Amino acid sequence: MIENKQNYREAINQMGKKEFTLIKMQEYGFWPKDLPTPYERQENETKEQYAQRKELLKKYQKVADEITKLYEEKDKINEKLRELQKKYNETWDYEKIRLDVSKTIMEESIKRRAERKKQRELEKQQRTEAWQRTKEDKIVFIGKGYSSLLQDAETNIEKLKAQKLPIIKDDKELAGFLGIEYKKLRFLVYHRDVVSVDNYHRYTIPKKKGGVRNIAAPKSLLKSAQRKILEDILSKLPVSEYAHGFLKEKSVVSGAKAHESKPELLINIDLEDFFPTVTFERVRGMFKGFGYSGYVASLLAMICTYCERMEIEVRGETKYVKTSHRILPQGSPASPMITNIICAKLDKRLSGLASKYSFTYTRYADDMSFSFMNDNTDLTYGRLIGLISKIVKEEGFNINKNKTKFLRKNNRQCITGIVINNEEIGVPKKWIKNLRAAIYNANKLKNNGQIPSSKTIKEISGMISWIKSVNSEKYKNIIDDAMNLINSLE
Repeated sequence: MIENKQNYREAINQMGKKEFTLIKMQEYGFWPKDLPTPYERQENETKEQYAQRKELLKKYQKVADEITKLYEEKDKINEKLRELQKKYNETWDYEKIRLDVSKTIMEESIKRRAERKKQRELEKQQRTEAWQRTKEDKIVFIGKGYSSLLQDAETNIEKLKAQKLPIIKDDKELAGFLGIEYKKLRFLVYHRDVVSVDNYHRYTIPKKKGGVRNIAAPKSLLKSAQRKILEDILSKLPVSEYAHGFLKEKSVVSGAKAHESKPELLINIDLEDFFPTVTFERVRGMFKGFGYSGYVASLLAMICTYCERMEIEVRGETKYVKTSHRILPQGSPASPMITNIICAKLDKRLSGLASKYSFTYTRYADDMSFSFMNDNTDLTYGRLIGLISKIVKEEGFNINKNKTKFLRKNNRQCITGIVINNEEIGVPKKWIKNLRAAIYNANKLKNNGQIPSSKTIKEISGMISWIKSVNSEKYKNIIDDAMNLINSLE
């Protein structure tokens, strides 16, 4: 029997590794001695039998390798024991040796753990530094709930080119497009629930029928960015021919003139909470639909939306606390055009309904008007309102039922303040009456040696500009009276 390491080596050199391995396998009972060696195919042996023996040898070879490793470990242990035996010489004490070995193993283990901990800390520091460099070089977070598409960097350049829109692929290019410093862009697009500095001037204006309207006017830096987006992106896109609000060469007057005078029935419908219904997600989806990546679309949407805030005092310091999700602000130069683009599908569907049932449809912002020249026997008006409501809801808006009006031709029929069932379009008689009274009172003050207030003159001037735009010929006399008054005071 081969007993030591030196003898093993000599036997391998003499017999060869294969033969030596086979002998040892037979010696330890892993290979029956009555079986032929599996290295070559035997006489009268099928291919299948030969393959089985080769497969069996692989398994035994694995076991043999493991035994070899155990012998190597045994040699190391014996070597260690011999070293310890020399160290302790005549005071050979197995318990003491066991304790010393345990202590050595523990010290080495502690050392390895410390090294691994140090390595983990180094790797963590490297990751932190890399992430910090990434954050400094790129906008990677714009606020909780708004950053989900920042990983989408795919820009549809061909689609942007087809629409003649500027190619903007990342935050650096967006800052360049807006003409602002990169750090200012980071400030504009980052959402915080509580802020010390607000990007908007906030105020309210009274509504005609009671209540107030919240207005958020952007401060100069943000306003400049929004105007750039309006002029170089939004204004290049087509809008529905049925939209008349906030568009060049269109107005409330063009919207009213689109309807024939004296219709059999006029239905005016108001969209409820129009601007607040247009959320960050819808604006982001709009920009992404143009061809911009989710990353750039998210940044553009952050610039074009805001959240309503409440002003509070915290330890003597003014804070502005979020009270809504990000929505479209009334007061932004970009908001009206965004609503027209988002409402394009709504306008298309309602105009299709109008074509089908022979009525006229127009929309000015959130005011929708439907006029009928004849009673429609194919469709009841109640069912029509149902169809309109369904389309409006499917397009993400809601009808303000309290403001829905049905106006027959024997009523005063108005569309966005323009009367359409007279011989000519005009403004309500009460409105003209108030203007005449203002001019009369101002002339009376002037004739008594007093000067009408600048506020009164501005109001008269504004009212004159309005009726000029509606029907200057019809109101020529009152326009002349007002202009004579204004010129006499200069």
